[in-house]
Amino acid sequence: MRKKLYLLCAVLLLASGPTFAKTVDTDNDGIRDRKDACPSTPVGSKVDRVGCPVDSDADGVPNGVDRCSRTPARTPVDDQGCPTDTDDDGITDAADTCASTPAGAKVDAKGCPWDSDGDLILEGLDRCSGTPMSHRVDGFGCPVDSDHDGVNDSIDRCADSSTRETVDAEGCRVMANPVFSEGVDRVRLEGVTFEKNKIELPAESAAFVADAAAALMDHPDVRVEIAVHTDRAGSAAVNRELSQRRAEWVKSYLVALGIEESRLVAKGYGERGPIKERAVELVKIS
Repeated sequence: MRKKLYLLCAVLLLASGPTFAKTVDTDNDGIRDRKDACPSTPVGSKVDRVGCPVDSDADGVPNGVDRCSRTPARTPVDDQGCPTDTDDDGITDAADTCASTPAGAKVDAKGCPWDSDGDLILEGLDRCSGTPMSHRVDGFGCPVDSDHDGVNDSIDRCADSSTRETVDAEGCRVMANPVFSEGVDRVRLEGVTFEKNKIELPAESAAFVADAAAALMDHPDVRVEIAVHTDRAGSAAVNRELSQRRAEWVKSYLVALGIEESRLVAKGYGERGPIKERAVELVKIS
């Protein structure tokens, strides 16, 4: 035990002696403390002969720590010695005359954003960069069309158009052509036909019925018979019943589109009548 105590005392005496003091390098910069004029140099810094940090570009960040050691004088830098870009637009703060550019906006060589179509939405953020200046836009710079009729709100004189309506350049509904022309009181609905033994119209045919509904809507004084014909396949009785059910379906469809039921009569002709095939006609009722 005494031997260990003597050994510890000897080590302490040696460490406090002049020989040990000559070898101490507190900041581990390669310059011993007795010759180090800057004994608290940051770790990793390059130092001169007297132990002081070298800062070749005078930006306040020592060489060795400085990742951008050729920064121009008076350029603001971060703690790694690199030029700062506060708004992250690719233009350093020292050259940026618009230092608060919104994220994502495109900028010029001076760091300033621009708005090519004058809608107050900056390039880079504007998803519709060719919008006319007179148009209202949303937060993405795209024209606002509240009633979805294809006409921008700023020039839409009829802002409550239905999506089914045809509109003019000012967003107002265009009147449909009349169902019947002078001297014509029977019109075949082209494109409207039923599949074999089916009651409901396929989607592509239903669209033509919707066009007929628009015409009837614009000419409310007209009453029509919905005349449905079948081909000659099957018995006459079955075909007559099938055509009547089809006529009722078309009538219901027109009513659902806004046509008053009192203006419509459903009539199934089966394989009788002027048309000997699967077809739908509108016949004017006097």
